[in-house]
Amino acid sequence: MAEHSIKLSNRRNMELTGIKNVNNFDEEKIILESEQGNIYIIGQDLHIGTLNLEQGRVALEGNIDIIEYKAPGTDIKAKGKSIINRLLK
Repeated sequence: MAEHSIKLSNRRNMELTGIKNVNNFDEEKIILESEQGNIYIIGQDLHIGTLNLEQGRVALEGNIDIIEYKAPGTDIKAKGKSIINRLLK
């Protein structure tokens, strides 16, 4: 298993290692795939400054509010589907 780490400075700059892929990103949410599952980063004005998937390194900038891990194999869209399902019932 590849080593995974997160370094967060002042909730504005984040460096991650052990990243396999970037599954989704926009200015409010970035979803990264690591050996240990998906990592959801939620905030405002999020930008990927450095991306090197060969080395598994990612650097982010922006206002970081939430860092959440999901278990490997968890459907990325499952959370959104459950909200929609609840609204339609």
